[in-house]
Amino acid sequence: MNHSPSARTAVRLITPFLVAACQPQARRLLLLDLALSDPVVLNSTARPWADAGYNVQYRRFYPHLTRADLPQFRTLVCLLGREPEAASDALTAGDVALLDEWVRRGGVVVLGYDGDGEGYLDRWTANRWLAYEGAGISIGDRVLEDTTARVMMTGRAQPWAVARPVGDEPLGSAYDPFPLDRNHVVVAREPTQLLALTSHRAFVRTSRAPAPRPDAGIAAAVRIGEGLVVVISRHALGTLGPQYRPSTTPFLATGPLADTYAFLRAVARWTRRPAEWAHVPPATHRASLALQDAPLPVELQPPRLAPPPGVDAIELPAVPDKKFARPANVPDWLRQQGLRVLWTPLLAMREEQHVPRPHATLDSLVTFLDVGGFNLLSGDAYPEGADSLHARWWERDAVRRAWSDAVSRLGPTSVAWIPAFDYGAARLPPADSSRGPRGEALPAPCVLDTALWVGGFAPAATALGRLAAEQRTLVIALGFDLGDPLRDPPPTSPSRPHGRSYGMGQEFCDAAWRRSLTHLGHGGAELDSLPYAARYATLREAGLLPLYYRALEDAVAERAGTLRDRILRQRRDVYFAFRLPQPPADWFSLGLLKGFALPDRPLLLFTPEAQTRDVLGLLRERGLNAVHAIELAPALLRTRDWAGLKRTVFEENDGFWLPGETGGTKTPGRLPADSLVRLLRRLAR
Repeated sequence: MNHSPSARTAVRLITPFLVAACQPQARRLLLLDLALSDPVVLNSTARPWADAGYNVQYRRFYPHLTRADLPQFRTLVCLLGREPEAASDALTAGDVALLDEWVRRGGVVVLGYDGDGEGYLDRWTANRWLAYEGAGISIGDRVLEDTTARVMMTGRAQPWAVARPVGDEPLGSAYDPFPLDRNHVVVAREPTQLLALTSHRAFVRTSRAPAPRPDAGIAAAVRIGEGLVVVISRHALGTLGPQYRPSTTPFLATGPLADTYAFLRAVARWTRRPAEWAHVPPATHRASLALQDAPLPVELQPPRLAPPPGVDAIELPAVPDKKFARPANVPDWLRQQGLRVLWTPLLAMREEQHVPRPHATLDSLVTFLDVGGFNLLSGDAYPEGADSLHARWWERDAVRRAWSDAVSRLGPTSVAWIPAFDYGAARLPPADSSRGPRGEALPAPCVLDTALWVGGFAPAATALGRLAAEQRTLVIALGFDLGDPLRDPPPTSPSRPHGRSYGMGQEFCDAAWRRSLTHLGHGGAELDSLPYAARYATLREAGLLPLYYRALEDAVAERAGTLRDRILRQRRDVYFAFRLPQPPADWFSLGLLKGFALPDRPLLLFTPEAQTRDVLGLLRERGLNAVHAIELAPALLRTRDWAGLKRTVFEENDGFWLPGETGGTKTPGRLPADSLVRLLRRLAR
């Protein structure tokens, strides 16, 4: 039966209310993420709330409040964006208006701010809204650190948290200090507003010198009208699993992490008990709200009546099918030994030129691989330097000599080689710029610009394929390094990924725009002529963002598949390896993996994350069969929990990779070589 357009619109608007009527509003939680994160990296955020009795609904591709949300949900967890330091969506004037209405109707708002060098815009907007409501809470702009942290972890040392008892159960319990990932100082008017404090030795870095911030607040709450507002970092909310940025969670501290879970679940339970909110003070005098002085213009988008058609919410946490718990078609050598990889560049840098390592240095490296029990060497082999069309003659000579030296020294050993292309450090031809959601030019090249693939990936893949064909016994896989984020930036520089990274909220350059619209069947002069600054918002409001990013992912996969097939024509049995700064959860990294995936062999993934079992299971459901090696930062080898470390490395993951020297500098926390070898051999036993 055919319905008129107006009837179909009415049905679409009424349906959410009918669904909501089947479930008490108090149990329904809306999760919005202005960074548009993939659901696989929000499971850890959602799990404590689901375990507290909430039905968590995540609406990814329309991360703004609508009027239809007010009667459907009582609790909102709003994860703020990354602007201006990284591409993402951001709070709008319509969001601010509905946040006020939400809490004054008795709802709960949990503001999860982004921190550690990102998210200044939304922190600014959130602070102005909190001041407008008279909340007496303000979010600082510098990340807390504590170099006396008791448990070694990857990345910058984060202070542990101390829960402040609030009333009776569930927040009345006392906990030992526990990890809570990255946090900024949260200043509260009244001490009774604070839910958690930082360590006694915490500090923040300023332009002059580190400034102590002992026992500073890191989570706070306030009553506004009949409702409640909780302010906490989005990293703290996601402490228990992978996030869209590298985690700093000390994964071996199982006891304290149990307290982390208990605290987060207690906060979730507390938001369902209005009688317990009386233990925190109410908001006082409201201030005027002015958004015109924001660091970037705040979008004056009024709230919609309902999300646009084509945008759905999914229930979290997602649980992978048990049949995808382990990778398929794992080769015998990997199943028996696991991945034990040293990741270090093959060539050295001298006066900004790639040069072969001295023979003595290379001999020491091979000895270290042998006595350390490694079975693989990987790292940047500078394959673009072997390209006769783009590289200078002395660069080609340096690459050939370095490859020859590696073959002659690794050949007699039991160590195989994964030569890699370091995309982040490669010299690429000029290309159009990538574009962010505001139309701003980003340092990365346009992802579908021909120069990126023809002048960047293609020559490197061809050179690597030729090397793999020549060295069938030694070269077992070919690697692609997608670059490191600056997890430990200099104190004066922001923590921003290397310029060539791609993520959600990004890629509206002309080539990507036209290719994706054609793929969607939405081309035409009206959309083609849209200025850069209007493209993201137009797609968002039309409900086309999910289709657009799927088209981008498919376009990247198509180009990656062409490279894969070119390599396979040279060598059929080669594997493909990828080093990523975090688990793959964006259209670019997923597109690359999709393009290189093969049904008869797994991809080899190298990330810093330890708790990837659920992520990899969910990715296998999407057709991405992969094994995973965890980064073994040297500081982790100082642990006393050897049983826990072995279980994490060889049971919960498929091995480890150890970062070597990069750019001529030592890896932070490096142990003396003899001590490192002894500890590695102990781990491998």
